[in-house]
Amino acid sequence: MTGTHMVNKRAGSSNGPLLQSLGLNVVAPLAVFYGLRAAGVGLWWAVLASAVPPLLEGLLTVVRERRVGMLGVLVLSMVALGAAMSAVTGSPRLMFAKDGWITGVIGLVFLATLRGQPFMYRVLSSVARGDKRAELERNWQASPTFRQVMRRLTAVWGVGLLLDSVVRVVLAYTLPIDSVVLVTTLQYVALFMGLELFSRRYARKPARLAVIHNETVAVAS
Repeated sequence: MTGTHMVNKRAGSSNGPLLQSLGLNVVAPLAVFYGLRAAGVGLWWAVLASAVPPLLEGLLTVVRERRVGMLGVLVLSMVALGAAMSAVTGSPRLMFAKDGWITGVIGLVFLATLRGQPFMYRVLSSVARGDKRAELERNWQASPTFRQVMRRLTAVWGVGLLLDSVVRVVLAYTLPIDSVVLVTTLQYVALFMGLELFSRRYARKPARLAVIHNETVAVAS
């Protein structure tokens, strides 16, 4: 097996879970929603049915990895709350606007953790296992640079989610009702991918990783 083939195989393996998550949490819900709407199904039932693919993704994550997928939980929470609010108030626009409110609350939660252990560190610690989790804990205790990275990433995500929340509410009340799902989903994907790309490049910068390593070693010795 050539080196290039091995690299491509590893890249494909690492991208597989991300592609599956995007497919089941973004592409499939859109296809279900617009397919049902085109078939004449009511808005409320189409939105409710669009929650099935994220539910499937959440179950697959629990079975395979013994953990709860955060993206799936977020999507399911938004759909469930929106459907309930729409049923109570009879307002479909409120059903979509609530996505923005939930995103805003999540953004505030991110920012509220900056005084203690920031949200990003808590998330990483909750999903890490064995040596990786122990390494995260050592870095947190010993490296000021690592703590700064975690707080900065948390702040960036918090502010990004707050901005997303404002845009979502405005779009929910200004766009044609059947366009809201597509536009806000694409907006969410763009935001998520942008924040994810920034996080990877910022946190994995070789010089920064070297500083964190040296600080941890210095304390340990």
